[in-house]
Amino acid sequence: MKSLVFIVLLVLAGIAGYNFINQTTENVDVVALVEEVAVVEDDTAMSKNEEPSSADETVSEETVTPVSDGTNMITPADMSEEAQHEMYTLMMAYNKCMMQDKPEYHQENVRAEDIAGETLAACEPSLDSLKAVLEANDVNADLREGMVKTVRQRSVRKLMSAVMQSQAATLMAHEAPFKAHKE
Repeated sequence: MKSLVFIVLLVLAGIAGYNFINQTTENVDVVALVEEVAVVEDDTAMSKNEEPSSADETVSEETVTPVSDGTNMITPADMSEEAQHEMYTLMMAYNKCMMQDKPEYHQENVRAEDIAGETLAACEPSLDSLKAVLEANDVNADLREGMVKTVRQRSVRKLMSAVMQSQAATLMAHEAPFKAHKE
């Protein structure tokens, strides 16, 4: 019984420690500029017989203007449909360029890294065009760089997998006659 209580206390201490370590340290305060505007009606428009009421004299409005720290928060979802279409077209062109089956993939004594490097160099203009479209549409710089980096990394992973599978298939095809001949 004592060991069970000890284990429960250890678990609770572990959970409390985990929550303490993983709590958010950065609290973002929302800052807004509140501006009070008073609208005064013109008294000359009233006739001499009318008495001004207190509701006619002054009307006050509050306008709330968010204060920005100057960072650009535009995302690709905020772009126009034509710009989004162009962005997706460039992404697909880059992926198509990266995934083209090339004769170098099937050659012997060729390093996969060399093939990948050549393919990356050949397809880089599509990625540069993607970055230019995002920049022209004023997308946040960090988001733009992250998007280009993610597209490149995913394509490189797929490319390396395709190259390695292709080379393995070529190696197996070359070894198959030797195995058949030995038997």
